[in-house]
Amino acid sequence: MTKRRQVIWDYAVITVGTAITAVGINGFYVPVRISDGGVSGVGIILLYVLHVPLWVSLTVLNVPLLWLSKKMWGNRIGLRTVYGTLMLSVMVGIIRIGAITHNVLLATVYGGLLSGVGLGLVFRSRGTTGGSDVVARLLLHFFPITMGQGMMIVDFFVISAFGIVFNPTLAMYSLIALFISSRAVDVVQEGVSYARAFTIVSQKPDLIAAKVMEVMDRGVTRIGAYGEYTKEPREILYVVITRSEVSTLKDLVYGIDRTAFVVVATVHEVVGEGFRKPPIEI
Repeated sequence: MTKRRQVIWDYAVITVGTAITAVGINGFYVPVRISDGGVSGVGIILLYVLHVPLWVSLTVLNVPLLWLSKKMWGNRIGLRTVYGTLMLSVMVGIIRIGAITHNVLLATVYGGLLSGVGLGLVFRSRGTTGGSDVVARLLLHFFPITMGQGMMIVDFFVISAFGIVFNPTLAMYSLIALFISSRAVDVVQEGVSYARAFTIVSQKPDLIAAKVMEVMDRGVTRIGAYGEYTKEPREILYVVITRSEVSTLKDLVYGIDRTAFVVVATVHEVVGEGFRKPPIEI
């Protein structure tokens, strides 16, 4: 895919993502008075208290945050943020569907999933929809957290205010919806845990590495290390495989060295040969 097509594709995905988010907000959140935090949460409060249309609140409240985005990340990401923010306001304004369900629990689950998937698509295309998305992206620069976790931190305070204006019960449902949404954002951005990373410490690294490449057709990385207890140099093998290959690799390692020390870690995304192709830098 060329850079021009990649840009067009990213903006198309941002458009679809904002439409999905709008369905989650208008079809599930608004009818049962659940807040998903951020600017949209404030907008829902203004909708019920002052009867301000939600799309108007989204547009007006995001102006200072758009300015912050431009100052922090420059025109490239700023343009995508402007587009994503405006498209969310537009989608919320034109996708005027009625209540899909009046069951608060169902609205919490489905609204959280739709909102999270939609926002995840926007973030994956290197855009935002303004609001707490911009603040969460700012937090990523200072703390080792994911985008979804950053949104949860920011939106927690909005939901607390929501609980004061309405009632604690709806605030608790909103917190659950926020958790579901943040997890959906992470899954869309990082992918499901389809891969595993093996760290292998063995007295027979040559045999294990050769067998992994021969039998499993997987690459092996050797890392030089030093055993503090034995005071001897040794080699660590690092192998990334799919989830379905875990048992095969375990059998292979322990079939060669029963004393091998193995650490298995969950990997959410793998980019490179044998897995997903890297994205085009633009």
